[in-house]
Amino acid sequence: MEPALSTSLESGRSAQKLRTRQALLAAARALMARGVPVTVTAAAAEAGISKASAYRYFTTPETLTMEAALDGAFASPAEVVGDATEVRDRVRRVHRYLSDAARAQERGFRLYLAKSLEASAQAGPGSAPQLRGGRRLAMYELALAPLRARMPAGDLAVLVHALSGATGLEAWLALKDVCRLEDAEAARITALTVEAILDRLLPPGV
Repeated sequence: MEPALSTSLESGRSAQKLRTRQALLAAARALMARGVPVTVTAAAAEAGISKASAYRYFTTPETLTMEAALDGAFASPAEVVGDATEVRDRVRRVHRYLSDAARAQERGFRLYLAKSLEASAQAGPGSAPQLRGGRRLAMYELALAPLRARMPAGDLAVLVHALSGATGLEAWLALKDVCRLEDAEAARITALTVEAILDRLLPPGV
């Protein structure tokens, strides 16, 4: 069994990684807006981040450029959760948003995922995997924030990870490509999965 994660340390690290990634993506969009060729080094300089740190997030300019374009269309976690107060409603909003985004931008996501996996494979055995966006993690962490005083840190982390692994692009593509489902049925199945996870892992009465 893996050790439970510390809420303060894990959330702090996740937040810092997300801020660094968002800074690089914003820098890439700024370069594109000025008509400047996008490279990892140029984006790092634009964002004021070391080149070594930037390459932990993006190993090729193609993946950086593609994710920057996709990221510009994403709402913030606060915008996605909105004014929902009930935990289940907050989680459902995140799931619906991720499903709608996968459906609306499926081609772009497929291209980005292909490039990202190619870059990771080319890095060779023993290399650290290329870090990908953690938008769904941040969204589910915010959706589940009301439970921080009610659940142990490790249990809450498991819930965030279970929801993140069962929704989003990879789950969508598995249902479309492997199960051969239409969009509406794929969305319905992922919604059922979310409900099953919540029924299993939420504290009683939530």
